[in-house]
Amino acid sequence: MAMGIWVVENVRCSPLSFSRFGKLIDLLDEVDESGESPATVFLCPPNVREDSDADSGDEDGGGTIDNLNRNLLQADAELVGQEDGSDDEAAESVAPTSHRWGKREVASFLKEREEACPYPQVNFSNKTPVEVLSFFLDDEFYAQLLQETRRYIQWRGKNVQEPSIAELKAVMAILYFSGYHNVPNRRAFWSTDPDLHVEFVSRIISRNRFDDILSVLHFADNQRLDPGDKMAKLRPLFNSMQDKFLRAFQRPPSSTELDVDESMIPYYGRHGCKQFLRGKPIRFGFKAWCLNSPDGYLLTFEVYQGASGTAQRPDYEAAFGKCGSAVKILIDRMPKEMRMDALHIFTDNLFTSLPLMMALKEEGIGHTGTIRQNRLRGCPLSSVAAMKKAPRGDTSVAVETKQGINLVRWKDNSVVTVASTVSSSRTVAEVQRWSRREKKRIKVAQPQMIQDYNCAMGGTDRMDQNIGAYRIAIRQKKFWWCIFCWLLGAAMQNAWLLYRQHHPGENQINFIRAIVRYHLAETTKPPSGRPSSASNQHRVPASIRYDGINHLVVPLAKQGTCANKEGKCKSHPKTACRKCQVPLCVACFVPFHAT
Repeated sequence: MAMGIWVVENVRCSPLSFSRFGKLIDLLDEVDESGESPATVFLCPPNVREDSDADSGDEDGGGTIDNLNRNLLQADAELVGQEDGSDDEAAESVAPTSHRWGKREVASFLKEREEACPYPQVNFSNKTPVEVLSFFLDDEFYAQLLQETRRYIQWRGKNVQEPSIAELKAVMAILYFSGYHNVPNRRAFWSTDPDLHVEFVSRIISRNRFDDILSVLHFADNQRLDPGDKMAKLRPLFNSMQDKFLRAFQRPPSSTELDVDESMIPYYGRHGCKQFLRGKPIRFGFKAWCLNSPDGYLLTFEVYQGASGTAQRPDYEAAFGKCGSAVKILIDRMPKEMRMDALHIFTDNLFTSLPLMMALKEEGIGHTGTIRQNRLRGCPLSSVAAMKKAPRGDTSVAVETKQGINLVRWKDNSVVTVASTVSSSRTVAEVQRWSRREKKRIKVAQPQMIQDYNCAMGGTDRMDQNIGAYRIAIRQKKFWWCIFCWLLGAAMQNAWLLYRQHHPGENQINFIRAIVRYHLAETTKPPSGRPSSASNQHRVPASIRYDGINHLVVPLAKQGTCANKEGKCKSHPKTACRKCQVPLCVACFVPFHAT
């Protein structure tokens, strides 16, 4: 008679579930008739669909049957057999990694790498806002967009005239314009009603032409899409933009601190990759794994394709889990020179695990992050239940001496556990906290590891804030449209962060306005009639006035006052600058555009 271990799932021994217990008896009778009997019978909870990952009991156990949810208590009984001759490889894959725990702290290994050879960086010190954004939305971007749009028009046989590069730039400018100039819908820009009409847009492009261009915009060949990639329609754009984001990144003078987190892209249609995250500011939409600097600069990203999506690296998922593998994939996309730098990665408890920290340390990359209790099997830290009863500021320290990982559990308003291969667990600072008992602010000791995490984590949230402040408001029914607009917003906020490093006083809205006015001024008609008495040179942004591109003398229907007030010119010429849209006499044309 073969012996084995039998698992009984969800047997609730109470009068209300007696019928289910009877099913268990029937199943055991069938086993006896087959000539097999279990050596051991024990209870095991099943995989039940729940809205939350946590049950109602304490984190460290000690709960009773009353803590279980209704679905768990009322589930059917089931017998699952396991043969004695189990596969050794399968057993090794589920066995926990052996660790050696101690108390002596391990020193950081990144100090030796801080003087690594820096990788080449792009110089943005003397660039205008238009030139900085043009590094991302460059000629290659518009050429690729035009090529795929032309192919899509021919493939679908649409009766739409092929757009020009100038029209595509005007469309992009209008998209950015909709982020800070709100109207009920996009057609309101061309409304004839005086309270809705926006002449700034309507004189650039007609409504029908704008709609036609949006209907044929494309970034990939529909006949050559990868069937296993749900984001294949945007994949060429993803690859191109991420390469530019990485090349434009400005390395800090010391170690490079980056964080990996999730960003939500709002979407309310139907798609297999659509996610729902309870408690998030944006609950419905696409989820993107993002690698950001602390100020919000986006280096690289990947849109999550769901549990059923094709795994990019199955070996990473097997070693670190689906979320942990995302961290490794994003880091692998960085150039080799950048990965040889003193990198320090920060993650929250969704991503952090000890195997991931070990793998990154083997590559010379530091890692700090909050970590969940179920990923610390055998760790001698004080239990969460015990720490909840401890005074605020109390800490518990442990060290994984085999791989050199410091861990600290700290009591603040709640209990938080942080692991790091770089930061120290020693107390270095005091923070102010409000005490309900004492009715005043008190000082609480804070470990170095917690302080480093708070300072460096949050770059993805900053990016979400920057994009959301002036999010593109023009919408389409195509599922990829919201991701495309999010990527345009990321490119704009990246360009603004690069520009602000050399112009600290520049805010985001003025940066966007300068770019929009520049691109829409390239296609506007020359002014007609007598200009207003306002000072003309102050109406021309410096990014347009001094760029030295496409400034041409055009005739005016009526005389105007020369805009060169700096040269104290009082003439009334019949000529103007086509791009700046201000009257200028021929003698003042060159001085007006000279820096």
